[in-house]
Amino acid sequence: MAEKSNYIGSYLSWIMDSYDLGAVVITASILEKLFYPSLGLLGAVLPIVFTVVSRPLGGFVFGLLSDLRGRKLTLVITVIGYSFTIGATGLLPTYYQIGILAPLALSVLRIVQGIFIGGDVSSSFTLAMESSLKRRGILSGIMQSGTLVGFVLVDLLFTKLASETFFLSYGWRIIFIVGIIPAVLAAVIRSKLSESKVFMEEKRGTEREVIQGLKPIFQTLGVMIGFWVMIYAGPQFVPVLLGTVMKLPPAEYGYLSLLMNLIGIPSMLLSGLLSDRIGRRTMGIVGSLASLAVASLFYIGAMEGLPLLSLILIFGFGINLPSAISPAYLAERFRTLSRATGVGFSYNGAFLIAGFSSIYISLFSRVTSPYVGALIVVGIGAIISTVSLMMGPETLRMSELKVDSQ
Repeated sequence: MAEKSNYIGSYLSWIMDSYDLGAVVITASILEKLFYPSLGLLGAVLPIVFTVVSRPLGGFVFGLLSDLRGRKLTLVITVIGYSFTIGATGLLPTYYQIGILAPLALSVLRIVQGIFIGGDVSSSFTLAMESSLKRRGILSGIMQSGTLVGFVLVDLLFTKLASETFFLSYGWRIIFIVGIIPAVLAAVIRSKLSESKVFMEEKRGTEREVIQGLKPIFQTLGVMIGFWVMIYAGPQFVPVLLGTVMKLPPAEYGYLSLLMNLIGIPSMLLSGLLSDRIGRRTMGIVGSLASLAVASLFYIGAMEGLPLLSLILIFGFGINLPSAISPAYLAERFRTLSRATGVGFSYNGAFLIAGFSSIYISLFSRVTSPYVGALIVVGIGAIISTVSLMMGPETLRMSELKVDSQ
């Protein structure tokens, strides 16, 4: 019963955590106008970049704390941290009110937010997977899909508010301020969780022993770099493409983003389910190749003026297939002694490279179109993830974190 409660609690709190990241993605074009008015496309992607590139620090520091002191303590600390920063973002004065202090303040808040989100992954994913002894693949897909559920919730609110006349003046602030409510609920949920049986039965190690247990880290970092390059040059870039490049009104691109994220949820469930049959590594490779195929269709089709609705649905389903294995695959690659640190830094450390995907697209756009630039970056990500997965073992039944009979 405790394992079930731990999984559900981790999943629900991860949805709430993802709400904030979705908020800064869907409002990127708005934040660019209000906080970075002279930077254009670069200004639209900066809040996203600042949020994700600080995640590795949080993943490592809070992952280490989780391995040394316990998963629950870390979960409570991180939720308090991101509750504060999401609310503060909604209260910031704009560039037109306080000048250069506005983008500086927003940038600092996004960096701090990234640290707490990175730390959250370390414990929430680890606790969920340590509490999932059967059908871990499908449960991994459900857990990872919590990111999209959070995005869908914020997309729904954005789409509703975007059609209001007050949206640009103060309506966008509501999206961030409302985020305090689920964050507080997450804190309540986490206070009632317990440590996993797997963790409690393991002898605690020293900092040195935890670090020594991170031998797979370079291979797992490669996998996650590939996955996140595809995601951040894909669905995380699409709202910027639709709003800043294609000049669609907020209500329209908000609706398309909603559909893209919504259809990604069953995609992740299917991927997780298949990984329980064919293995995590095989599913990750198949998913990476599928992501490149649907990205080619989407970006070339959008450039040629094909119907966006059909393109966005196909794209949203295919691009989310590989990353669904992440919680299970990473948890199975590391020993219990170092699992939270390994999971947290692999998942978040990848953003030191992948977090700049929007910048890479912006640079490619100087010599080609943003559509082609985005497709090139997705292709690079697919190659990195495929090669990295091939360098590591299949973890389905060859891990210290055992899986009971399916």
